[in-house]
Amino acid sequence: MQKRVLILLLSLIFLCGCASKENEASKQNNTVSLQESSVTAEDEKEISQVTVTEYPLPEEVAALEKLELKDMELYADEEQSMYNSNQQNFGYLTSDVEGNIYFSDFTQNAIFMCGPEGENKERIYEGTGTCMYAENGYLYFGAIEPEEKYIEKVVKIEVSTKEEKSLYKELCGEIMFLKDTLYLDILGLGSIKLDDAASKLVVLSEVEPVFFNTDGRYLLYNMITDESRFLFERGYLLTWDTETETNYFVESKMVFPLLAGNWLSFVDLQTNTRHVLDMETGADTDLKYSMHHAVSDGHKLYWAQQDVGRFRVFQWDGTEIEELFAIEKEKYSDVCLYLTEEYLYWMCETKLMEEAEWGYYRLVDGKSGKLN
Repeated sequence: MQKRVLILLLSLIFLCGCASKENEASKQNNTVSLQESSVTAEDEKEISQVTVTEYPLPEEVAALEKLELKDMELYADEEQSMYNSNQQNFGYLTSDVEGNIYFSDFTQNAIFMCGPEGENKERIYEGTGTCMYAENGYLYFGAIEPEEKYIEKVVKIEVSTKEEKSLYKELCGEIMFLKDTLYLDILGLGSIKLDDAASKLVVLSEVEPVFFNTDGRYLLYNMITDESRFLFERGYLLTWDTETETNYFVESKMVFPLLAGNWLSFVDLQTNTRHVLDMETGADTDLKYSMHHAVSDGHKLYWAQQDVGRFRVFQWDGTEIEELFAIEKEKYSDVCLYLTEEYLYWMCETKLMEEAEWGYYRLVDGKSGKLN
C-alpha cells in the first residue's frame, strides 16, 4: 500500500513539474487548430496499426493473451464517459440523477452534498473520500485515512439517513464501481458484489491495477510493476473482460487512459503528450499538451494546464483547442477537473489532500463561482 501511495504522489509531483512549462501556441492565440496534425479521412488508420509495443514484456504480461483494440468495440455513453473522467481525477466529486453533487472538502475534512452551484449544502460525512459514485440514493467511496492519505475502507452511505456501511474494511488502492460490482486494487485486482451481505472479496488477478476506466464490459487499467514505479514508464494497458472473466494485455506506453464516447484518450509515453484515438476511424490526434488527467463527455475534452501562478482550462471539440478560463493562484500543488452534464468543476489544492478550493464553470453560458 505504501508503494501505491508513493506512485500517486510521484505522479502528482511530476505533473506539477510538467505543468509549469508554457505552451507557446496557446499564448499566441486562444484557439488552436489541430486539423493538420489529425489523421484525415483519406489517411485513416486501422486501429490495429496504432500499436506501440517495442520491448520484451514482463512475465506476468507476456503470459496474458493480447486483445486488439479494434476487436473490443469500445464505446462509453455520456454518463459513463463523465464517470470515467471523474475517476481519472481521483473521484473527489460525483453527481446523481437528480443533479446533486457530492464532493470532498479537504479544508473542512468533510464530504458535502449540494446543488450544482453549491446551494443547499449539507455535510453528509465526517472525513474525505475518493473514487466517489452515487446511485439509487446511496453514495459509495473510498474513505481516506487523513494521516497516511490512502483508502482505509470502502464505504456506502444512504444519503437520506446518513446510515453508513463498510463494504471493505482493509487498506486498498484505487476502486471503481461497475454495475453491481466493486472492483479494487488490493495489490492485485479484486472484486466484491454489492448485493453480497458478507462483502466477500474475490481475487481476480495478481496484476496490480491503477487508473480504472470502463465501457460497461471491459475494465481498462494501467498495470503497476516493480520496474515502472515512477509514472508507469512502460505504460502497460490491460483489461479485465467482465463477461469472460479474463485478463488481457492491450498495449504498452499508454497511461492515464480515458474512454469517452468513441474516444480512447491516453498519454503517449513516446511524446509525453495526451492523444485521442478515435475508435471508429483509427485517427490518432496528438493534442501536444503535457497533461495527465482530462475529462470528457465524448463530444469535447477538457483539461487544466498548470502554470506558475495560475492554471488555465482548455477544451477540444475534435478540431480546435480553445481556452475557456484562467484562475490566478500564486501557490498550489495540483488541479483536478470534474464533469457533469451542465458543469465543469475544478479543485485546486493548495496543500496536498489537506487544503483545496472548489469552483464551477457553467458550460452553457460561462457563469462561474465557488463551492467552498
